[in-house]
Formats: sequence, structure tokens, C-alpha cells
Amino acid sequence: MIKDKESPIRSCHFVYIVALVFGTIIQFSDESEFVVDMSKTSLVHVPKDLPPNTKVLDLSQNNISELHLSDVSFLSGLKVLRLSHNRIQGLDISIFKFNHDLEYLDLSHNQLQKISCHPITTSLKHLDLSFNDFDALPICKEFGNLTQLNFLGLSATKLEQLDLLPVAHLHLSCILLDLEDYYMKENKKESLQILNTKKLHLVFHPNSFFSVQVKISVNSLGCLQLTNIKVNDDNCQVLLKFLSELTGRPTLLNFTLNHMETTWKCLVKVFQFLWPKPVEYLNIYNLTIVKSINEEDFTYYKTTLKSLKIEYVTNEVFIFSQTALYTVFSEMNIPMLTISDQPFIHMLCPQEPSTFKFLNFTQNAFTDSVFQNCDTLTRLETLILQKNEFRDLF
Repeated sequence: MIKDKESPIRSCHFVYIVALVFGTIIQFSDESEFVVDMSKTSLVHVPKDLPPNTKVLDLSQNNISELHLSDVSFLSGLKVLRLSHNRIQGLDISIFKFNHDLEYLDLSHNQLQKISCHPITTSLKHLDLSFNDFDALPICKEFGNLTQLNFLGLSATKLEQLDLLPVAHLHLSCILLDLEDYYMKENKKESLQILNTKKLHLVFHPNSFFSVQVKISVNSLGCLQLTNIKVNDDNCQVLLKFLSELTGRPTLLNFTLNHMETTWKCLVKVFQFLWPKPVEYLNIYNLTIVKSINEEDFTYYKTTLKSLKIEYVTNEVFIFSQTALYTVFSEMNIPMLTISDQPFIHMLCPQEPSTFKFLNFTQNAFTDSVFQNCDTLTRLETLILQKNEFRDLF
């Protein structure tokens, strides 16, 4: 039968789904690409019957403990390989020598202690070795040939200043550095030089008070993110000293703190420390305030800060001065303020004509009394008060 060239079927794309014993294979016929998802299937080794034309292979969240050349050598067109959350302890980079198209390799959250270095495909754009059991940063000199690399995830318990020298010439978009198991060395002050990355994400231990005193210097850093920050009045200065090297460069415009537990006194100190810095966007997500909330001195220096965003707050202080809490925010001399998903019941009207142009207080516990008879928000253009406790607003 002659195929009808004008048939509308020509514009359709077919998707074939084939179920295996475990997992799923999805073939996109228009590009002859295969996506094989065998995550969360209790695998103890890489399956031997994978389709040779597999492009995306997800083996994450299994019990795989070893990788061999024969596991992936026949997958010549493989582009994405996810092996995170397994039990792999050793890695020989040479097992990927036949995967010339490999762009994305995720080996995070394993038990890797060492890697054997060999040349690796230069097409790699994403390499994640974070959340493993490395003592020193797992950097091979061959990584310096990965000219297309955008993301590099690493972990270590100790740092040396020139650990990242083999990749110093690469222009990375993001470095993720897992320091959950990092520990202080007696009578030794460590340092790490990171030459080129747009974003640096540092992850610390979620249940330990912040104690990292390593000196980290970065050239041309545009975005800094810290995850798992636990501080009190005693070690607050340790955090500020750690930040002093990272936040001083004029290129740093975005700073994010994620999963932060702090006293109110220390939080105000962090604000005061950052106020004269070049940071323009400060974000705090999943904030827990502990111990006490008392009135703290705050000097509103001239600042380049454009936006402060605080989302998801747990306040474990039940008896405190409302004025002490709200005044710090109401008098801020910045254009944009977001305080959402929090137990705030009120917000004060600024005492002086305010610079606020944008205010977002979504999902608090504000009532009709908020901003009543307030005449100092003269520059305000946007006010968002969704999901509060209003009955008869204004």
C-alpha cells in the first residue's frame, strides 16, 4: 500500500510503553529515544537486558553496590545516567569510556570512598559525586578536560587550598559542596580556593551547631546558598566570620539560607552583617526561631539590598514582645519584602516614610487591623495579603 503523504497521521507522534518485570521503558518514536526508569525497584546490580538504544537510564534508589564496564559499555548513545541513593563504594571512571554521549551522571548519596581516575567523555555537563564518604575532594586531573561541565557536586571531610586546581580553568555554573561530615582539625586552619563558578551551594550537617571555620574564597561568585545552618548566641560569630570572605565581593548579588535554626538575636546580627554588603537579593527558607525574642539594636545603613524574602517560619518562642519582632521588618529601607507562610499576627506601620514598593504577607494570621490608618507607605505599589484572617478588610 502506498503511504498517503497528505494523511494527518504524519503530524502525530507515537509513544510506546513497554513494561518490564521491574520498571518502565518509554520510547519516543519521533526521535527513537528510550527512557528506562527502574528506580525504587530493589535492584542489587545493573540489569543485563537493557535496550541498547537507551538514552536516559534511571537506577536511583536501589541497592546496587558495584558498577562494571559491561553494565553500560553497550549503551553507546546513553546521555543521562542516574545512580543516586545506592550503595556503591568504589568507582572506576574507565567504565564510561564507551559512553561518548554521556552528559548527565549522578552518583550522589552513595557510599563512595575512592575513585580511579581515567579519561572521561568530554560531553559531560553534569557530574554529581556529593553526599558520599570521600575523605578528600574527589577531583581527577582528567576532569580538567570537561570543557562543557556546568554542574559539579562534591563531598569531603577535609579541604586543601588547591584541591580544585585541576578544574580551576573551567567556567562552571554551579558547585555543590557537601560538608555534612566535615570536622574541625586541631591546630589546623583549612582553606579552599574556588576560581570560577557562578553559584556555590554549601550543605552542612543538619543537626550540629555551625562550626566550620574553613576559609573559602571564590572569584566572580554571583549566587551563594547555605543549607542546614544551626546557630545560637554563642556561635553566631563563627557564622559571620565564615561569611566575611564569601560575601565581600561585588559580584555576589544573591544569597540564600535554607533550613536555618537560630535565635532572634543571631538572626538580627546576620541582617546587620549583610546590610552594607553588595547582596541585592536575600532569601531565607524554612526558618526556625528558638530561645527568646527581645528588642535588638539595628542600624539601617544605606544598603544595596533590593529584596528580602522569608518563607516557612516556625517560631518556638511563645512569649515575646511583638514590637521587638515586627519593628525590625517594618523599618527596613528596602523596596521589596516578603514574609509568607508564617505565624505572624500583625505588622507595624513604618514610623517614617517607607521605601517599600512591594509587600507580600501571604498566609500569615493578619487581621483587619493591619495597616489601619497607615500613611507612611507612600511608595507602595503592590500589597499581597492572601490567605490571612481578614473579615472586613478596610
